[in-house]
Amino acid sequence: MIKKIFGKWNIVELALYIAGLALIIVMSACFGASWTSALAGIFGLSCVLFSAKGKIISIFFTWIMIVFYSLLSYKNKYYGEVFINIFMMFPMTVVQLAAWLKNLGKDYVVKVNSIKKTEIIIVFAVAAAAFVAFYFILRALNTSQLIFSTVSIVTSVLATYFHSRRSRYGFLAFLVNDAVLCVLWLLATLQDVKNIAMLTAVSLYVISDIYGFISWGILQKRQQKEAAPRIIKREAENTDLQA
Repeated sequence: MIKKIFGKWNIVELALYIAGLALIIVMSACFGASWTSALAGIFGLSCVLFSAKGKIISIFFTWIMIVFYSLLSYKNKYYGEVFINIFMMFPMTVVQLAAWLKNLGKDYVVKVNSIKKTEIIIVFAVAAAAFVAFYFILRALNTSQLIFSTVSIVTSVLATYFHSRRSRYGFLAFLVNDAVLCVLWLLATLQDVKNIAMLTAVSLYVISDIYGFISWGILQKRQQKEAAPRIIKREAENTDLQA
């Protein structure tokens, strides 16, 4: 059961995970980072890598990360990040959990889904409108790094939506989001070097997002190959019934 929940790890995944955790811990210790920063980074990395493996436990790591990351963001006046995580990311990940539970395949791995171009166009149109709305909301809250914070909100929502739809495009949206976070936490680190642990973590997220996109592409092809005999058999049975 435990192996099925946490999954098998190949050498690339293990190297990225162990090296990432070690780097976050070392940077936190060397520069006196807060425990909230270190834990946010550790659970954030765990979330991304388990998600790359299609494991549902990644959502539970996300919830823990949200708590610590929101505290850290509030301290640095990144109110947009606090808003994203508490009022948007958490509810959306609950929806994601329900969607993944309904579509679990072999070894508790989520079944990767293909979405139509029409849906993608509609989602991006809504995201553009949301960008304008959030810009003015965050400006009224006197949010630091307004443009970057607004982009972070929109890309986070896009990423979580695509993940809820079980689409590998979620990793591309998170890639953009984490690139923006690199800028935000670089600026925060320039003001307070203790934030370097979070900067290290989001930099690792970028690498993990790329791996996740590739991993889900491979996973989707494997799942389609495994499902092909069942689909052929079902179609043959339907043909027999119609005859």
